[in-house]
Amino acid sequence: MTAGARKNHGHSRFVYALCLLAALLIQPTQRFIEAHSAGGGENPDLLLFGSPKLVKKMALGYDGLLADFYWMRTIQYFGNFEEADRRKERYKNLNTLLDITTTLDPYYLDAYRAGSFFLAGEEPLGANQPEEALTLLDKGFMYYPEEWGILYDKGFVYYWYLQDFKEAGETWLRTAEIPGAPEWLPSLAAATITRGGEFELAVSLWQDRYLQSTRENEKETAKDRLVSFKVAQDIWGWQALAEKYRETHGAYPETLQTLAADHGLRYSLTDPLGMPYRYDPQTGEVAPDPETEVNYLSVPDVYMDTLIEAAPLRDLLP
Repeated sequence: MTAGARKNHGHSRFVYALCLLAALLIQPTQRFIEAHSAGGGENPDLLLFGSPKLVKKMALGYDGLLADFYWMRTIQYFGNFEEADRRKERYKNLNTLLDITTTLDPYYLDAYRAGSFFLAGEEPLGANQPEEALTLLDKGFMYYPEEWGILYDKGFVYYWYLQDFKEAGETWLRTAEIPGAPEWLPSLAAATITRGGEFELAVSLWQDRYLQSTRENEKETAKDRLVSFKVAQDIWGWQALAEKYRETHGAYPETLQTLAADHGLRYSLTDPLGMPYRYDPQTGEVAPDPETEVNYLSVPDVYMDTLIEAAPLRDLLP
């Protein structure tokens, strides 16, 4: 080896050693600063390295090792409630720590799934950042397109933390298409979309469950849901007409037949199994007869106007 080559080789080794030293110093330096900031001050939330790309460059191939460190740091940061109480914002850097962890190791499944609940949870037991949780789960699904649990978690964030039942149900429908997903997911999606008020979609999903499900209890639930839409239409429809009658005549009609004489049988006087509905002329309330064999499942009020105005429901059972 020539003198020039030895010189260049020595220089390369020096640069590599310097970079390696910088990478190895990330952990102790971060700990040093955190230890001192936690010991004093009202806002111990200093994060020295906040750029995922920078940390990845400094890792120099030790990405997995450093990802483990940052994941442990994330758990400590999230779980130290005493320290969190002193921060101006309880979990300002939580999303950054999770982003660094999953940039260092894009296949860190626990960081995606557990991390999303750290982010989505309501304060003081979470960061109250459901939108950031969705972004983290989307990142995870890019690397785990066959992992149904990630998409299931996304639906849960929509359902529980954002109260977006339509989006939750549709997310669970997509989850159900992934090989290995639980058989009960389509029914969960249908029930969730039902709660969200998407009438036509809800009916379509329950009809599909009624036809496709091989589990007797799911099939029975689907049938009850479909029948309940018809019952709800009758109940709400007659009550709305009874209220209009009271406004005109000063009292509710004595019987539902009185309303039927004025308005025709727009709504049925009997439930789908032929049992007459109970009617209270003092309050105008209509309800299924307690002796009926129809298993009426309460329909969310969000459907009330839609069902009252809809044409009479017929043959919901396919």
